[in-house]
Amino acid sequence: MTGSYLKSSIGKKQLMAITGLAWCGFVLGHMAGNLLYLLGPDYFNSYGHGITHNKPIYFTIEMGLLVTFTLHVLFAFSVMWDNYKARPIGYAVGQQKSSKSAATFASRTMKYSGILILVFTILHLITFRFGPYYPYTYQGEEIRDLYLLTKEVFANVGFFIWYLVALTALGLHLSHALWSALQTLSLIPPYRETTVMRISYAYGWIVALGFMANPLYIFLVQRG
Repeated sequence: MTGSYLKSSIGKKQLMAITGLAWCGFVLGHMAGNLLYLLGPDYFNSYGHGITHNKPIYFTIEMGLLVTFTLHVLFAFSVMWDNYKARPIGYAVGQQKSSKSAATFASRTMKYSGILILVFTILHLITFRFGPYYPYTYQGEEIRDLYLLTKEVFANVGFFIWYLVALTALGLHLSHALWSALQTLSLIPPYRETTVMRISYAYGWIVALGFMANPLYIFLVQRG
């Protein structure tokens, strides 16, 4: 991979798409795993322990996620900067309205939802990855009580509202991102474009609503 490719607009967009697709797969799996909370502490805590107990594999996956996330963010900011520098000056108001009406709300707000997701990801890691350790005994072994930590966090009204706002931004971002990444990589046949757009929209909101399930259950049912 040459330096000229990395500096080119298409190179940046394609690499942003590839790293974005990697995270599209991760967040779907992470959302599905999080739903085990609804089955009780044994299921949720054993799930968390199963992911983290093999340290070499866990840290390898963690580093892979960190690298792809960092690259995605860097390429995204680089593309935004290139777009800003290339923005035409003094074009007609009618042209502005026409271009904006052709785009969806999700596509027009990608940079804003992306920045909000970046902040959310950092705070999420601070809260859960590096949060307090509560012991839990499962099958005679002491493991981390992520169930208690999750319940404690989402019982707080400030965290609850913040997570719903951030996850709404995630739903918006993903609903356009999946289709956009596949289109950038030329993986969508022209006759399937509308279908893939619908799948992308459904995917984004399924993931977002799946992540919202635990906060809503804890705040509205368990906290009650």
